[in-house]
Amino acid sequence: MLKRCCRPLLLALCLGATAGPLMAQDKITLKLATFLPPTHYGVTEGSDVFIKDVEELTDGAVDIEFYPAEQAGKARQLIELVKFGAVDIAEIGTGYVSSGELPLLGVLEVPGLVDSVCAGTRASRAIGDPGGPLYENDLKPAGLRVISYYVYSPYGPAASRRKIESVDDLQGLKMRNAGGLMELTVGKVGGVPMKLTSPEVTQSLQRGTLDAVMMSFAAVESYGYDEYAHYGATGYSMGTPGVFAMMSESRYQSLPEDVRAALDEAGKRAEENFCAFSEKDEARAIKDLQSSGRMEIYTWSDEDVATLDTTLASISEDWTAQLDARGKPATETLNMFKQALEAPADTADTQQ
Repeated sequence: MLKRCCRPLLLALCLGATAGPLMAQDKITLKLATFLPPTHYGVTEGSDVFIKDVEELTDGAVDIEFYPAEQAGKARQLIELVKFGAVDIAEIGTGYVSSGELPLLGVLEVPGLVDSVCAGTRASRAIGDPGGPLYENDLKPAGLRVISYYVYSPYGPAASRRKIESVDDLQGLKMRNAGGLMELTVGKVGGVPMKLTSPEVTQSLQRGTLDAVMMSFAAVESYGYDEYAHYGATGYSMGTPGVFAMMSESRYQSLPEDVRAALDEAGKRAEENFCAFSEKDEARAIKDLQSSGRMEIYTWSDEDVATLDTTLASISEDWTAQLDARGKPATETLNMFKQALEAPADTADTQQ
């Protein structure tokens, strides 16, 4: 059961009461849930940093109870758990909700768009914070607010039995992807989209029932897929996944102002730490996988990139047209996202 049911202060918060400055209050405990295992770099470089900074910024007056590895609920259940108050903060994989309740999150999955993790992080905050089109049209109606935007390295193919040296080499590959627009991307390049869990991927690569995975090379290395996937290609984003830490708007607003400010600041610090780590770690993973002989990773040529741009152009066009027709401003969201991607870091920050 939630601790707030047992503490007078938290009951008062639920009823909208305020109790003065943070330092004058009893300790507040917030539950944070993620589907990621505690050893995953999304936790060590993101969640753990957030937890430490929240406690530091509040002088220990706010305590985070952490539930990794689906201890609080399955990955696809987390959005409902946070909306209904079973947890206070949930790290939600964007691919799990971009085809349903939060369709504007699909902007992350547009191919050929995000090539820098940190730029993608800033762009996500530009559209997702209050006033941005993602917040106003998806998050706010759903009663949600993002605290941290953890954007991952761009996805590319890692294949088991076929060397990749051109776009044509993707033809016919049975390829695991993150869903949403990435599923359409696999189909457009001639691959066969497959939906599998991480344990199923290892087994399927081993058996040869799966030819490739679509993910970052840091993730390929982390999951040990390089034991079976010996070929890959980099230099073009086939889509970018995100894991966004969300609160219900009602729970966020129930907290004292200084607690909200601490959560906001800790969220920004954690995502900045994560993006800086991710950019370096992806480059390191590609170098290590190649130098060790575990993988041959091809860098897409300018001709390949032009071919991919042409082949995949209809994905964003169809996505924006379909959502615009439903009253979801996908064109506005995509344009703002692109502008934020191109803005210098200090400029993007001042626009938020």
